[in-house]
Amino acid sequence: MHRSKSRTLRLGIVLTVLFLMAPVHGETSGNSYAWADDGSSPCDMIDELTFNGTLANESVQWQVDLGPRLPGSNASLAFRDNIKGLLEPAGWDITEVEHHRHGMNLTNLHARWASTANDSDGQVVISAHYDSRGAADRDENETNRSLPVPGANDAASGAAILYELARHIPSMNLTYDVVLFWNDAEDQGDNYTLGSEVWAENLSASEINATHAFVLLDMVGDADLQLQNINPGNDTLKARLVDLGSALGLVNESKDCNGTLGRDIIQYDVVVPVLDDHVHPHALGIPSIDIMDPVYGEPKFYSFGSYWHTMEDTPDKVSAESLGHVGRLVELGLRTDAFIDLVNQTEMPNEMDAEQHVEKTPISQPGEDSVNNGSPAMAIIAAVFIATFVMSIALLEWKAKP
Repeated sequence: MHRSKSRTLRLGIVLTVLFLMAPVHGETSGNSYAWADDGSSPCDMIDELTFNGTLANESVQWQVDLGPRLPGSNASLAFRDNIKGLLEPAGWDITEVEHHRHGMNLTNLHARWASTANDSDGQVVISAHYDSRGAADRDENETNRSLPVPGANDAASGAAILYELARHIPSMNLTYDVVLFWNDAEDQGDNYTLGSEVWAENLSASEINATHAFVLLDMVGDADLQLQNINPGNDTLKARLVDLGSALGLVNESKDCNGTLGRDIIQYDVVVPVLDDHVHPHALGIPSIDIMDPVYGEPKFYSFGSYWHTMEDTPDKVSAESLGHVGRLVELGLRTDAFIDLVNQTEMPNEMDAEQHVEKTPISQPGEDSVNNGSPAMAIIAAVFIATFVMSIALLEWKAKP
């Protein structure tokens, strides 16, 4: 993506403001949850969880075996036909919506499970992109850079979790509809998040108001799972996710439902600004969250890790255990109503919306330049440094003017 200096400066200032406004998210105990009015706990639901990480992992392998899932390709069609063939007989309402953008024919796939509750109200949208990137432009081997990425983690992992969730949602007896949204053309060339962008553009005011939350799953199968705090996003959703993770033993130094100290998987003390599919509903005021591991492989400057957008994004880098952790996390959120009754937050500044196409791109360097909000002093130092850096750029640009 190419931008003028003034536009780059404006975007830098906007991102700095977003970063400075990012709240501190503490790692809380999973013993109770504030959104319940009956005193219940996520631990009351643990034994009801049925998500199967092994089956999700098999789906990852199946997707990769289809070949590159590029928009308009036979592999893309085969993926959708398989989803429809399995979900429609189970009672899911399937909708395919086609769009044409940037010379691509893209197809968004929606599966709705309608609640049968008498007090049914609204919907929760759970989304993942199913297209794999058309070129491994980050590969160290130059001869690989024109080859399509296998897309095991960056595509198939989130798509697989949605499908596995679809097997269990009908039995949850939820009081709201659930829409599983496999979005297309998230990761093609210099054009990003097109599927979610066009979906958000076509939402009516009533559909926006009826959507309790947009939950995005992206790059969630890494065998070395590190789910970090992705900005922008809804603060209440993030806090609830940490509570759910605590109950499941995914938060370091927090006891799970069995009283065992959790693992260091949900690392929401690490803030990583990322522009991804969730920014479009977020800009509309829909409470949104991006559940993501932004370090895939070894940390690498201005990158999501050494495997990202390379031919190394293969099924052996993905694990059933990681998929199971994320799938159970989302399932627990559905069963405990963690994704409803949220407060809509302020839209992103207009300067962000002025960018024609939003990339899924790291603003900071995951694992190295991210800020640890567990240390207020470090956060203040980092904030002052960033503000000083941006103001220095502004001063240099002003002095350079004739």
